[in-house]
Amino acid sequence: MTTGGACSKITAMKDKIRSFLLRALPYLVSAVGGILLFTVSLDNVKDPAVEGLISNMSASLLAIPLVFLLYDYTTTRVSRRLHETLVAGMNDKINTIMLHVLLTLRKMLKMRGRSTRASIMAMRNMPESRIAREMQIRGEYIDLLGQYYEELENLIIAFGKENALTPEQVPILAALARDMSRLVAMHRLGGNRRVVARHIMNILGEVNDWLDSGSDVSKNFDQILTAATAPETDTDTKSTQSK
Repeated sequence: MTTGGACSKITAMKDKIRSFLLRALPYLVSAVGGILLFTVSLDNVKDPAVEGLISNMSASLLAIPLVFLLYDYTTTRVSRRLHETLVAGMNDKINTIMLHVLLTLRKMLKMRGRSTRASIMAMRNMPESRIAREMQIRGEYIDLLGQYYEELENLIIAFGKENALTPEQVPILAALARDMSRLVAMHRLGGNRRVVARHIMNILGEVNDWLDSGSDVSKNFDQILTAATAPETDTDTKSTQSK
């Protein structure tokens, strides 16, 4: 873990503790007030009616914080689960776009064989000169990248509003969308092959950075990659033949 990542986690933890203390302070004051009021009334109040009134007030000061704490705890758990579901859906959608982008780039670079994490890393490590020499850009590939760019941009806006993206993920996706847009624009304007190859290198690097942005992201991508590139089973073949 990098120093910057550790510092950001410590800062986030401090913010959570501060937020919890600020939320709990009114409840704590109310509970302490109820305990003090009940304690003082034990020795200083002789009237049974007044003593009963003070006891009821003390019980209310103790019960109200407990009710609100239970409500706050319940809503927090529900919100956390909804946020986890949202993040899982976000990872699935963005990783699907990442896979489509990688498969399109593989076709552009005329790479053969099954798509694996190893083949993705091999493509990532290709020098710019080789990319410029071997890439075969067709209009259909550019149209697909343009479509994936629009889908990615919409997801960045939607999930950014829901705070589903971490501060580290936002610049990665923004840079990826920018390079995809520039790649499409450069090709349509008849740009230099070396410049186009540089944008392809940037895209591959940014996809790799996205996959390194969290263990859940990487695990989800591996699941999607495995499902997308799984060999056809005998059952699937027979089913296809029967149709």
